[in-house]
Amino acid sequence: MSFRSLLNKDSGLSVTFHGLKALVVLFVNWIVLTHYSVDQFIIWAVTSSVLMIATASDLGIGQYTVMRLINSDHSEWPAHVSQSIGALLPLAIAAGVFVFLAIDGTSETYKLAMASMLTIRILTIPFAAVLNALNQFKIRKAIDLVSYCLAALGIVIIVWSEREIELALLTLNATFVVGAILTVLAAAKFHPVRASISTSAIRPSLRVLRGAMPFMANNLTTLLTYGGFIWLCSLALPKADVAKLAVLHSFALVNLYQFYDVFLKARQADLADPEKVGPYRKLNALVLAATPVLFIIAGRDVLALIGNPVIIDTTTTVLFSLFMASELGNLYAQSIVQVKNSLVDRLKVYSIIRLGMLPVFLLIGNITSANDYRLYALIVLLSLLSIASYLYLAHWSTSSVARQTEV
Repeated sequence: MSFRSLLNKDSGLSVTFHGLKALVVLFVNWIVLTHYSVDQFIIWAVTSSVLMIATASDLGIGQYTVMRLINSDHSEWPAHVSQSIGALLPLAIAAGVFVFLAIDGTSETYKLAMASMLTIRILTIPFAAVLNALNQFKIRKAIDLVSYCLAALGIVIIVWSEREIELALLTLNATFVVGAILTVLAAAKFHPVRASISTSAIRPSLRVLRGAMPFMANNLTTLLTYGGFIWLCSLALPKADVAKLAVLHSFALVNLYQFYDVFLKARQADLADPEKVGPYRKLNALVLAATPVLFIIAGRDVLALIGNPVIIDTTTTVLFSLFMASELGNLYAQSIVQVKNSLVDRLKVYSIIRLGMLPVFLLIGNITSANDYRLYALIVLLSLLSIASYLYLAHWSTSSVARQTEV
């Protein structure tokens, strides 16, 4: 498979659908922000955040299932899917309880409906894994786009009717359930769903929970540079510096990461095949080399187009561009390791290296004699740890591919 062919397959459609969905998400948030009060928008944002946290409660079982499917004969897939559903069942119930207790609502019925819909969504995760393992990630992204378009239509009607924000949130969550059901139906085209959801097959699986532990550790440490990054920065830096990183993180790093993640997830089966991974390795090298150069040249000009009021100096731009490149490299290395049964345990050591970022925030936060340089020091130290974790995984992923190719 040539390097050029990467642009002509499922990954191109996946990225396109993701981009369209991002625009619809932006429109939905804009509608809510401009037509509801600030207090109601906060309810929208907090409830959406709670739902995202709860959805992440699969403890890595989704990616573990993808890895098991890719490395198994198709005749074994129903057993793997049913075991994953069984392992997810108590987690889905716990996530539903968490949502019921965590969100504010006008009634118990509202909270119960939100919790129930979240539980249903979590139980469909193994069927999404089936599509990933079959290089059908584009179908998942198309379903995401359809779900958000339905949500946008419903929320526009709710806003036009001047109904409460809770109804808008119910509508959003309901369209997610529609997307989850469509995912199961799409997986049924490639996989015997009935065999996977029979009551005799579904049972709690400690084996799945144990196997998913490396993925769980990786997911939790990823929060350090994505979910909790700005909050941690606010504990270590003055507000002016936090504002700079908030703009760079929210509008540059997160978006680049998500698009690259979509591209790689669209071809997970290829990444597990040593004969097909070559073009992806070349692409990653290009991403690592081009990201700093392009961002240093044009990054601040692009950010200015969104009306960015924060002045970002050249040194911060250069250092953060290097941090972004190393984080994208980590994403690629993770994507290789996560689909190889012989390598997934390496995620444990990888996660320990990543956890070194926590004391960095603590250290920088306690430096008071060099306030003018704390921002630079933080980015440099985080970048060094990011590079170290990337080199660790890249070593194992490269050597594994070489050994498999020789065989």
